[in-house]
Formats: sequence, C-alpha cells, structure tokens
Amino acid sequence: MSKDTLPIGKITGVHGVKGEIKVHPYGDIEGLVWDAIYIAGKEGAYAVSRVRRHKGIYIVELEGISTREDADALAGREVLVPKEKLAEPAEGEYYYFELIGMEVWTDGGRHLGAIVNIIATGSNDVLEIKGPLGEVLVPATKDSVLEVSIEKKRVTVHLLQGLLGENDEV
Repeated sequence: MSKDTLPIGKITGVHGVKGEIKVHPYGDIEGLVWDAIYIAGKEGAYAVSRVRRHKGIYIVELEGISTREDADALAGREVLVPKEKLAEPAEGEYYYFELIGMEVWTDGGRHLGAIVNIIATGSNDVLEIKGPLGEVLVPATKDSVLEVSIEKKRVTVHLLQGLLGENDEV
C-alpha cells in the first residue's frame, strides 16, 4: 500500500457463509468506485466481485475470499482505497480524512486544538477537538463551522454560548 491509499472503513464482521465481509464506512462514500480494495496488514489489492448497502454498512464480496473463515480472519482491519477512486466532494463538503488533524480556531482567535475524530450523529456530524481546553465538541453545521482551509489545515468555528462550560470566553 502506498501513501496514496486512504482508509474508507473498517471490517466489522462476516455476512453469511460465502466469505462476504461487512464494511462500516467512515462517512459518506457513495461515489466510491468499488473495483479493488486494500486491507490493512495484508499484501496486495483484493478485487471486488460484488458490493451492496445494507442497513448503513456495505456487504462486500472479494475474489479469493470464499469461506466464512477466510472472511472472519479479516475482521477488525481497515479497508483502504487509492485516493483517485473517491468522488470529488461537493462544494463545502469534505471527507473525514481531510479534516482529521486540522487545527481549530474560534472566530475570536482562540485556539481549541486539533480535530481528532468526527462523530456521525444522524442529523449532523460533530467535530471532536482535543487541545488546551481538553475535549471540545462542535457541531459541524453552517452556523458553527465558518471556514475550512484544506491548504492551511485550519478550521474556523463560531462557538455557541455555553459550549465550553466554565471556559466559555470565546
């Protein structure tokens, strides 16, 4: 695997007895071209025979994986794809991997830390930030996220009153 591969999900288990794997996606990967995937800790690419969505996950059939036992040996590993296989995100949308590690500042100039995780809640994502104030959770809404600069690796947010608790001077 090269540095041009990106994690898109994690194998969470097996589906059925014919070697299909369950892939829990890291965010929206609807535009992904599923012709081949890489699996962390394994050599080479696996050709994808078939893929379908089922209850928020992907059921994936791989060439060369034909038994439940073969598939079960892959459980817990990350699934990666070449970066060029991902569809371009729409204007104002970003892949999770683009945001992880970005530094976050308030519109008042206060440094909150770096994005360490993005939590999908159903209604909107939440940025999990760790820094000088500890953990800060910021909703990824148009009212809260004012600017994202991929080039500068910086996100500017507007914090609603009360979000920081006792550290609320933003």
